[in-house]
Amino acid sequence: MLCGNCRKNQATKTYEQIKKGKKTIEYYCLDCYHRLFIVAENEEGTDGENASVCPYCGTAAEELKKRNLVGCARCYKTFATALAPVIVKMQGGAAHRGKRPVGGETERLTRRLNELKTIVEKRNAEGDFETARAYTERLLRLQENIEEEEDFVWRKRPLSYKRS
Repeated sequence: MLCGNCRKNQATKTYEQIKKGKKTIEYYCLDCYHRLFIVAENEEGTDGENASVCPYCGTAAEELKKRNLVGCARCYKTFATALAPVIVKMQGGAAHRGKRPVGGETERLTRRLNELKTIVEKRNAEGDFETARAYTERLLRLQENIEEEEDFVWRKRPLSYKRS
């Protein structure tokens, strides 16, 4: 469906109102909706720091509190003061740290060990013994680090530890 204002873009927002006892629904593209309704509301008296409506998508603060969902990326800046405690409560901190797989670092080190072993074998077969010796030293240092890390991880986890 095309925008009711510009008749060029795809309509993504609806504007419902009751005129003379009848409910009318008008469809607008995001740009026209922003230009007609959001900018007009902000000019009428809401200040940018304490806005009750997102100036880009039109999500209201009450709607945000009810659904716990933001409407767009700009809602995070608009409702920063209201969203900060909710985000900290949900993810345990202000910054997202992501997930790390169990054993991810050890798998990477094991792959690196295998690569170094093949390089050493290849260099020895070619007769380049100095380079092979240098790679062998790297290989030994890496093996020592892995053994130390495995001991640390083993002591850290109790015997009743279960992976899910």
